[in-house]
Amino acid sequence: MNKSCYCVWNLQSTDRESALSELLSSVPGIGSHSREMLLKALQIREQAGATLVTTGIAMPHCRSILVDDMVIAIGKSDSGIPWPEEPARVVVMFISPVKLSGPQEHMNLIAHLANQMKTNGPEKITGADSPERLAGLLGLSIIQGG
Repeated sequence: MNKSCYCVWNLQSTDRESALSELLSSVPGIGSHSREMLLKALQIREQAGATLVTTGIAMPHCRSILVDDMVIAIGKSDSGIPWPEEPARVVVMFISPVKLSGPQEHMNLIAHLANQMKTNGPEKITGADSPERLAGLLGLSIIQGG
């Protein structure tokens, strides 16, 4: 499973939709039309139930035919982003491809992230002092230039 990610260290967004758009913009190779469609898919998933999974950490995600491999982008906001009421200081967005192994990869990543959050605790993760430290606490590695 791909555990490489892009990182937006200082999210400037003040709401969920903007944060999702900002994170999607950090991923190279996604055209504007595809980015709009992925944003809609993520918004629809959020409408089904906000993805704030523990204190200060949101995990918006979806599956899409628009990606060939798992796409992961993490972001950190010192002030927090309402998600919808509770503030998210760390956002871990991921998009899984629609393929035969896709559902299993999707669930494996969720299990991996849940384990990392349990092991390291939300306080340590939201208090990470660098992009590399944040990614490391989540069991991810930052893509060079990302």
